[in-house]
Amino acid sequence: MTEGMELVYYNSWDQSCKQPFGASQAGETINFTVYRTHPGVRAIYLQVHKDYGTYEEVKLTQSEEQFSRSYQLNQGAGLYFYSFRLEVTLDGQDHQFFLGNHADELGGVGQLYVLNEEVRKYQITAVERDDLAPDWFRQGVVYHIFVDRFFNGTDDGRILSPKRDAVIYTEGAERPHYIKNEAGEIVRWDFYGGNLLGIIKKLPYLQELGVTILYLSPIFEARSNHKYDTADFLKIDPMFGDEETFQQLIDHADEFGMKIILDGVFNHTGFDSRYFNGEGTYETVGAYQSTESPYYEWYDFSQHPDEFESWWGIKDLPTLNSDLPSVREFIFEGAESVVRTWSRMGLGGWRIDVADELSDQFLAGLRQALEESALDQPVLIGEVWEDATNKIAYGKRREYILGNMLHGVMNYPFTDIIIAFLTSELSAHSTVKALMNLKENYPSAMLHSNLNNISTHDSVRIKTALGEVTELVKLAFSLMFVLPGVPTIYYGDEVGLSGEEDPDNRRPYPWGREDISLRDEVREWAHRRTNLSALSEGEFVPFALGDCLGVLRYQNAEEWVLLVLNPTDVEQDVIFSELESFAHQFTADGLESIAPTAQVPPKRAILYIS
Repeated sequence: MTEGMELVYYNSWDQSCKQPFGASQAGETINFTVYRTHPGVRAIYLQVHKDYGTYEEVKLTQSEEQFSRSYQLNQGAGLYFYSFRLEVTLDGQDHQFFLGNHADELGGVGQLYVLNEEVRKYQITAVERDDLAPDWFRQGVVYHIFVDRFFNGTDDGRILSPKRDAVIYTEGAERPHYIKNEAGEIVRWDFYGGNLLGIIKKLPYLQELGVTILYLSPIFEARSNHKYDTADFLKIDPMFGDEETFQQLIDHADEFGMKIILDGVFNHTGFDSRYFNGEGTYETVGAYQSTESPYYEWYDFSQHPDEFESWWGIKDLPTLNSDLPSVREFIFEGAESVVRTWSRMGLGGWRIDVADELSDQFLAGLRQALEESALDQPVLIGEVWEDATNKIAYGKRREYILGNMLHGVMNYPFTDIIIAFLTSELSAHSTVKALMNLKENYPSAMLHSNLNNISTHDSVRIKTALGEVTELVKLAFSLMFVLPGVPTIYYGDEVGLSGEEDPDNRRPYPWGREDISLRDEVREWAHRRTNLSALSEGEFVPFALGDCLGVLRYQNAEEWVLLVLNPTDVEQDVIFSELESFAHQFTADGLESIAPTAQVPPKRAILYIS
């Protein structure tokens, strides 16, 4: 590996080097240009390897001090990895060098290598088609509700249908905890009594906050408080209500201009479920009871009944053979399947739990069933924790971002970047590189349809992650709303709820103890997103000005939003003329400058709106 770019210049983000930018459609032609910065460079070859396809090397054509070549993505949808081979004469001696992605593999300016086998490749994502999520989703604001912890809507505060051996809290301020046996297994679940009636009663609050989409944690019958251990896919958990109440929620939400997204847990069931029936709770003959059970083949037993495949080895969550025809028929293919039955009630769509654990064929089939349902413009989102464009799970490259599967994924990479920047783990410059890498890898349609979140039920809450510093929490919210994707508020984050990892991140909503100042700022951002199309549809340009991070969203020179954040403890001076090199497409549309200079106070942001 060699330091510097003394021979050539190539930058995958610069459209004079690569056109078009970022992801493309299969069959599209990409134009490459590498600029010679040393006269000894005699020839340059483009090296392309299609993921699970063939390798090709083609020579670039020289014209004065640049080498150019057009290349067609002719091997179908998927990932194309590329680099360059250089033939160079230095001091009368012939050499061979290689130009590829920087060692951090984040794209941008290339790096020279001596050995081809050491080269880090650039990535081009080629999709089957532009798979746009519906407008109502892409332009919306999501509120993620962990149902048991939100609000009890019964008139007398009564807990609906308490579970056997459950711990019921009577004081909402108590913090959740697990009661486990010596083996570390949870033996008693704790509940606060939140239910669907409670969500209905809080719809006016959510509308005032600016919410347009409700994403609910699982609501089907299960033993636990989180419901990811489904016991009956076709029944609302009695602690939450019943089918009639759920229909009321859908109808009332529609009146308030809101859609409902359900959490689909189709990779596994509960040990104590109608299908596995490990506790003998149900009248059915479950897979645990008999090898003659109609559900026996739904699970993988190495030794019946006690040795079986389970999610991450958790025996309470036996894994479903999700590609089995009978399972597919039950989950989404049949007319009375789980997905079609609940979708007919008027859902907006589904978020799929642990999408990595489900095959591409399963997800494609589920998407098709959703499109065939009675839903008007449904959406399908998957839980993926990494960059979904190049994710490998169980030894296979996943293809759910190539079209006809997921509209978007949960944007945990954005979460990690936001927290790292605000806690000074990433500099502004490094943050820009990380953001640009995702912009380059993701198809634009999906980048604008990912669920942006700064907390979830599976992560430390944002206030805790940022050291309980409210000013930084406000900056985190501003970034979540201004970055491309659909902003998702985890219940209680908007009023300063804290929480360490599960189960502490699932504390009850602090009704009557809210941080009103934080809530008002979140509400202002939510309404900005509704009223400013640049925040949902606009182009995205991140940039660094010293220790400050800037994010520009724009549709044209007349419609734009610019946010500049200072996470440090000292005031920062910024000079906006330095924007030009980061936002050349924007300035080319006619905006010469936004402001000459500005002072950004410590742990604050400045916002400019056209």
